[in-house]
Amino acid sequence: MNTSTTALSLRKKLLLIMENEPNSLKGAVAQEALEDETSEITSFFSGLLENGCVSGWVNSLVWYNQTHDFYDKHYNEIEELRQDYEANIGQPMSVKSDYKNFMAWFAFEETAYQLAMELGLEI
Repeated sequence: MNTSTTALSLRKKLLLIMENEPNSLKGAVAQEALEDETSEITSFFSGLLENGCVSGWVNSLVWYNQTHDFYDKHYNEIEELRQDYEANIGQPMSVKSDYKNFMAWFAFEETAYQLAMELGLEI
């Protein structure tokens, strides 16, 4: 499969996620990946996972009001991710900054990682 075919296939998969799960964390990550006009979809995921939300990589999660709204909207899914993470590491997460901001970034990055693996991206 060539690069343009792969990009088109990824785009279609992300559009399907947005259509089928519009209010989910996965839907939010898919939307952000599709709206990022500065890079290819694979570059969006690799850049995000390398630099994190703290770098400003995700345009919709830069300001506290954005991350707080994101946290409130996706609270249940974020809590599920937090609980799974804490169960895996065997201790509570240590948050030394704004809780909602930290958790919004954590959830977005974790969901992006899971989605990248699901899409078969080599990140």
